[in-house]
Amino acid sequence: MLFKKKILLPIASILIAFSSFGCFGISKTFPEKKFFLIETGFSSPNLSPSKGSAVKVRRFSISQKFEGKELVYRKDDVSYESDYYNLFFIPPATNLKEEILKGLIQLKLFEWDASSNTKIEPTHYLEANVRSLYGDFRNSPKAVLEIEFLFYIETEGNTKILLRKTYEKAAPIGKKEPEALVLGWNEALGQIAKELETDLRDKIR
Repeated sequence: MLFKKKILLPIASILIAFSSFGCFGISKTFPEKKFFLIETGFSSPNLSPSKGSAVKVRRFSISQKFEGKELVYRKDDVSYESDYYNLFFIPPATNLKEEILKGLIQLKLFEWDASSNTKIEPTHYLEANVRSLYGDFRNSPKAVLEIEFLFYIETEGNTKILLRKTYEKAAPIGKKEPEALVLGWNEALGQIAKELETDLRDKIR
């Protein structure tokens, strides 16, 4: 009996200790989740789009490495990590698709967004692929954004490519923080939009 008591006493002590933690309400706290959107304001030049021009997105994809809602950081040359507590409010492909379409209209490259207005017949088509979307936190932090665009028209069953080009930007950010990273992506997308406008405007008239 004495042998059994020596074994049972420590177990009883452990159970009492766990009960005490529960009574005092001791629990581990976790950071609150934060949600972000890439939002870029596009300046409208003093130009008018071609009358009746309308763009429709046929395909808008993103690399599987960056398709999740979690923000992604590159920590060194071989490792990346996702941030469980800092996320896109909507899937990043949807976020970027909406911003790019908005920019094409605000920059007056096209008169209509035929993707959202089904009554408008598209005159031009767009396919895009987001190749990179991450924070480069190896040394001086940067917001990396790389997108491939394909614009084309279709006439009598024939396809004519107007522009196929990949744009890559690495906007410097002051801190290795999610807020700074999203602001950097805003800047990177704005730079891409300016170059895209220059490359595309003469080809769609």
